[in-house]
Amino acid sequence: MNKELNPRQIKTIQNFWTWFQDNEQAIYNACKLEINKDEVLFHLERNLNYVSKRIEHFITNHPQDENKLKVFFTAHGYRKLFPKMKALEEKIPILEYFSIQVYITPLNHENPQIPSIMIETIKNTFIKLEDYNIASKKILLTLYFNEIIMQLKEKKIERHAYLLLLFTLGEVKYKKHVYDFKFQQEPENTSVLLSLSELPEFIYYLAKINYSRKLKIFFE
Repeated sequence: MNKELNPRQIKTIQNFWTWFQDNEQAIYNACKLEINKDEVLFHLERNLNYVSKRIEHFITNHPQDENKLKVFFTAHGYRKLFPKMKALEEKIPILEYFSIQVYITPLNHENPQIPSIMIETIKNTFIKLEDYNIASKKILLTLYFNEIIMQLKEKKIERHAYLLLLFTLGEVKYKKHVYDFKFQQEPENTSVLLSLSELPEFIYYLAKINYSRKLKIFFE
């Protein structure tokens, strides 16, 4: 299924990490102190694009160490990119200011991999399951946001919703189980809605259901 990387591809990945390690202080200052931020992040993006234009990175506060930052790399669940992701992971250098996570994994409350503010946002975001396809095991859902979020441009809201789902389910399960999503203004009464943090367990439960009659109670 996954082909081996050729020597040139492996060298490109090694070059990326060499560049990152050489410029670690500048990247940290850009993200933490906003020193030359646009320029530094431009070069970071450019060097990652040499590896693949479809692999994306996110930089957040470290969930356990306030003096460090954390970099996530994701292929958004595209398996054709997994050989490059694996090589990225295998060649992570020793870094002083960053921890690296290759692949976005499902939300883990016992051992959180994301900052607490992201976990709280996920917990406080409400969702409704609109449809579930038993054959494909994929869901259609609505996410509900407050008035402040809903005032953003549609593309930004869509991006916000996608990232919340990505960091809740992890990139593999998102690709496997989410058919599509939409978003709406949060209603006054949220008692009939699920928290987004409950979605992984709910998908697991739905996957165990083998006939549609049981599903009606969730979508009426």
